Amino acid sequence: MIYDRYAALYDSSGQVRFALLVAVYLRELLARHPAPGNRVLDLACGTGTLAMGLADEGWHVTGLDAAPAMIAQAEAKSVGATFPGSARFVCGDMRDAARALPPAAFDLVTCTYDSLNYMLSESDLLACFQSAADALSPGGLFIGDMNTQHFLEFEWGTCAVRELEGFVQIEQSHFDPQLATSTMVLTGFVGDDDEGYERFDEVHVERAYPMEFVDVLMARVGLTVEAHYDSFTLSPPGPYTQRIFWVARKRGAAAADAAPSENGARAAAPLRDSTTTL
Repeated sequence: MIYDRYAALYDSSGQVRFALLVAVYLRELLARHPAPGNRVLDLACGTGTLAMGLADEGWHVTGLDAAPAMIAQAEAKSVGATFPGSARFVCGDMRDAARALPPAAFDLVTCTYDSLNYMLSESDLLACFQSAADALSPGGLFIGDMNTQHFLEFEWGTCAVRELEGFVQIEQSHFDPQLATSTMVLTGFVGDDDEGYERFDEVHVERAYPMEFVDVLMARVGLTVEAHYDSFTLSPPGPYTQRIFWVARKRGAAAADAAPSENGARAAAPLRDSTTTL
């Protein structure tokens, strides 16, 4: 499983910065789109940085991640920490959070930092949105982000090297326009010049989806899109946007099947095969 070996190096490699930025950005989004309460589910929570940041602001947060090594890092970071709110962590699949968590128990569900791009088929992406909708109480809010195809194809780059104390990370990426996927091979070397280095390899694949298609999937599960934002701004996405944030709200139980959305006319469209060119 990806992140098994990388989990212990994740924060120190610089990945923690994204979660810190999201924590600040969420304050702006929630000022525009209030959640009805203070119970949060952070899907694909990773090492728990965002979850603990929210707990420090008074939210009661449950972080869920499929990688046991990432959950172990999150739990270790939270040991001894005190928050105005609370943070706990659960190992589970974000496509089926109901296996680990009660339904309609959260006022806000977040899913950030490319996590949705890891859903490589439309059915998996739909399952993730269904999982989020099931976890939300009526009127609850979903906030998630995805890399755009423009970013994966033109901005990600093909090779990057990071050198840190005791760790060297090499990323080699390739974009497939037919599948709208970017495959990144992450090679890490852990150790030092005296004792030598241990190598590990992980393969990370992300898929881009058109914004309008994501809207359709959200509508299918009863999530009404309130806004799309160009990453970390309050501006609408444009042709060169690298990341889009979605803000969507769960409709009331009585109106879940009938309430229209901006894409309601297309919401019943069948899913395409996961190999369809987008």
